[in-house]
Formats: sequence, C-alpha cells, structure tokens
Amino acid sequence: MIRFVVLLGLIALAGMVSPAGAATLRPSATVTGSVIRLGDLFSDAGARADDAVAPSPPPGSRTIFDGAWLANAAREHGLDWQPGSRFDQATVERATRIIDADAIRARLLAAISERQPVENGDIQLDNPGLQFAVAAEASAPVAVENLAIDARSGRFSAVLAGDDTGDAARQPVSGRLIQMASLPVLRHAIAPGVVIASGDIEELRLRAERVGPDMAIDSRELVGKAPRRALRAHEPVRLGDVQTPILVHKGDLVSIVLETAALRLTAQGKALEDAAQGASIRVANTKSNRVIDATVVSANSVTVAMPARLAAREE
Repeated sequence: MIRFVVLLGLIALAGMVSPAGAATLRPSATVTGSVIRLGDLFSDAGARADDAVAPSPPPGSRTIFDGAWLANAAREHGLDWQPGSRFDQATVERATRIIDADAIRARLLAAISERQPVENGDIQLDNPGLQFAVAAEASAPVAVENLAIDARSGRFSAVLAGDDTGDAARQPVSGRLIQMASLPVLRHAIAPGVVIASGDIEELRLRAERVGPDMAIDSRELVGKAPRRALRAHEPVRLGDVQTPILVHKGDLVSIVLETAALRLTAQGKALEDAAQGASIRVANTKSNRVIDATVVSANSVTVAMPARLAAREE
C-alpha cells in the first residue's frame, strides 16, 4: 500500500515538471529594436531564440500576449510549451528614453531659428509638462516636422517625430515663441541708502512685453546707486527707486569753499537738505546765517560760484 501511494505521488510530481528540453515562459521582458523575438518570450528557446514573432511596441508603451497567442507562437516555431493556466501571459515593454520639456523647447527653438531670426527668444509650450518617448537605442535628435508659425503672434504648431529607429512615433506640439529680455536685479534685499555694488546684481530673464519703460535694463544704471526704499531680491528695479547716494544730510556741518585762480576762501556752513554728490544744495553760513546755493563735492565739503559782479571785476 505504501509503495502504491509513493508511486502515485511520483506520477503527480512528474506532471508538474516540464519535460526535458521544454521552454519556460518569461512573464515580462524589455526589448530594443523593432521586433520581438522568440527568446524575449521564452527562455531555453534554443536555436529558434532569434526568430521574430511580433513587432515591438512603440517607445513608451507595452504589449501583453495571452496564453493562447503564446501557445500558437511556440507551436509555429517548434517550441515545446503549453500554458499552465488561462492566466499565463507575457508583458513586453520597449526600452525607452524620455525627452523632457526642456529638451523639447530647445529643439523647437533650434528648428524655428533655422526658418527665421530669433534673438533672445524662448519657447512657451501649451503643455508645460510635455514628454516625448523615443527608443532607447536611438541616437539622432528628435525631428521637428510640419512646423507652422505665425510671425505676428508667435503661435506655432509642429509634430515631434521619432529619430533614426524607423519607428512611427509622433507627438503633436504647440505653443508660443516669446521674446525675452535680460534685466539686472538684486541678488538679495538691500536697505535704503546702501550703495549697490556689482556683486549685488544678477540677471533675470523676463518676457520683453513685461518690461516697463521705467525699469533698469543695464547694470550700470544700478551700480553705485542707493535705494530710496527697501528693495527686494530677484525683482525688476525701477529707475525711480534708486538714486545717487546721499553724501550730505540735512543738519550736517560742511566746509563752504569759494576758489578761483587767484584766491581760495572757506567758511563753515550747515546743510539745509539732503543732497548727493554733484547735486545742488542750500547751505546756511553759520556766522552770517546767510543762505546760499552750493554744489556737493564730498561728504563734508561744498563749493560756491564766484558772484557775477566779483567775477567780472576779477576778469
């Protein structure tokens, strides 16, 4: 009785094991190239492993083969395999390289530049998160086909095409060519009165249509100037928000200098207002209290012109 039970067990076990030389299904595979081969679907396919059995899925997609199709393919190519259940299947993916939106914008800009002059331009995609799948083995750049662009609005449409793999992958794309401007902006916030240095400035690319006539467009318009109010970082600077630094402040004591080729006179004065270098300022003589107009030459010195009647006499 025991020998009979053991014999039944061995028979059952033999039924679960593939016969010698039988192929084994690969439940999943990733392929390159334009065709799926028998060896992609079955291990131990032997001399028939390189037989082409189906076209590869397009880049970025997959194909699922059910048990019936797999059994038929195995039989046609002389392979010993049968599905163990109705759930047997194989999923084949195409090895893929993803072209992201930044690369797509660069390729479109290059294609448009071949057709018309593009100076300081950029591409705005209608789908900012656009991606395009190409075969992993492809080496040539993505092609831009059927490009159409409106010269006035900058609106364009095109088709992205797969490269040198011969695949028919296509992706419609649309957007707008926009003109950009480079503006000097502050790297960090700067308080009023602090002199702006070249190291405080960086470049910001902005749509040209958003650049106002009162915005600084050259770093030389900011270097050496001081904010009238606190300025924030990374924002366009309006020319009215900066000024030549104040050298003399209201209430400061300054030397009043009158100088000609023949003489030099000095007196002490008191500034009645703030003024920058080279600016005109009202100053009160501290002895006579006479208010005169002067020009700021430094933080503690102003100059006055020779009165017209004295200048005429000196001549």
